[in-house]
Amino acid sequence: MSKVLLLVGHPDLSASRHNGALVDAVRDLEHVTVHDLSALYPDFEIDGDAERALLTEHDVIVFQHPLYWYSTPVIFRKWQDTVLTHGWAFNYEGKPTRTTGKKAVLAVTTGGRAEDYSPDGSTEFTMDQILAPWHATLGLCQFDLQPLFVLHGAAFGLSDEDVSSTAKDYRELLASFA
Repeated sequence: MSKVLLLVGHPDLSASRHNGALVDAVRDLEHVTVHDLSALYPDFEIDGDAERALLTEHDVIVFQHPLYWYSTPVIFRKWQDTVLTHGWAFNYEGKPTRTTGKKAVLAVTTGGRAEDYSPDGSTEFTMDQILAPWHATLGLCQFDLQPLFVLHGAAFGLSDEDVSSTAKDYRELLASFA
C-alpha cells in the first residue's frame, strides 16, 4: 500500500470551506497523513529535517493549497526553500535523489471559474501555465507528477452539493493510491 502525505498550505484551514472539505473527505483514509503546514509552523520556522523525514516515509506527496495571486501561499514557498535542498531533493547533474520517482499531486482551489483559466478567459492563462513554477520545481526534484486536481469557483458561492461532489472525487483520487 502506498503511503500518501497530504501537505496542506492554507493559512487558516479551519476557516476554509473548500480546502477544509477536501481535507475532511480524506482525513480518515488510513494510508493518508494530513500535514497542515500553517498550523504546525505559524511562525514559518519549518523543521527541514522533520519534513524531509516525512517525505522519505511516503510514496505519494499531495501539495494542496488555494491559489493566491496566481501562486502558492507563502508557507509553501518557505517549505520549498527549507525542505527541497540541493543534494537531497535535487541536483544539476540529474542523478537520483531522495524524491526521485515519488508521485506528486497538485491539488488547488481557485476563486475563479474553470473557464477563467484559459487563453480566452479572464486570466488569459491555463492552470498549467499558472502552475509552471510548481511543475518546474517538482520536475527538478524528479517527482512523478500526476494529473492536476482543481476545485474551481470558490469565490462564486459553490453549492454544498458541488463542494461535496468535488470532495468525493478527491477522496477517490487519494484512495486510488492505496
